[in-house]
Amino acid sequence: MKNILIRAIAMWSLLAFASAFTGIAFAAPIQAALYHNPGCMCCEKYADYLNENGFDVEVLDTNDMAGINRQHGVPAKLSSCHTMMVGNYVVVGHVPAQVINKLLDEQPDIRGISLPGMPMGSPGMGGEKQEPFVIHTLSDDVYTTY
Repeated sequence: MKNILIRAIAMWSLLAFASAFTGIAFAAPIQAALYHNPGCMCCEKYADYLNENGFDVEVLDTNDMAGINRQHGVPAKLSSCHTMMVGNYVVVGHVPAQVINKLLDEQPDIRGISLPGMPMGSPGMGGEKQEPFVIHTLSDDVYTTY
């Protein structure tokens, strides 16, 4: 038992030492809350995708997605099957992780972003990507392409 403990401490020490000199960072996962209709499997797949890409997603069931979207200023034409709160932003739909990371890094003065509908080939959806994803910003009553 003592040998196992000593090996574990040595391994962690070596890992910490190596990371200090190689630039490896151990970032905490990004906390997010994803609201969706109970039983929606593509939302579960999207949450799994985000969890695999540095997020810690809490999946919350709701039977009032329209109310969640109204509460966060998401127009009906920009809605999707789920709405997520991450940082100070609302993220609607199957938005790729790198776009969410860019949003969090740049911190623009907007309410959030949306990939409306459920485009084929987007994270959590099956199939092949058919065309470029158009991601919109949510800003007051105006939306623009991100």
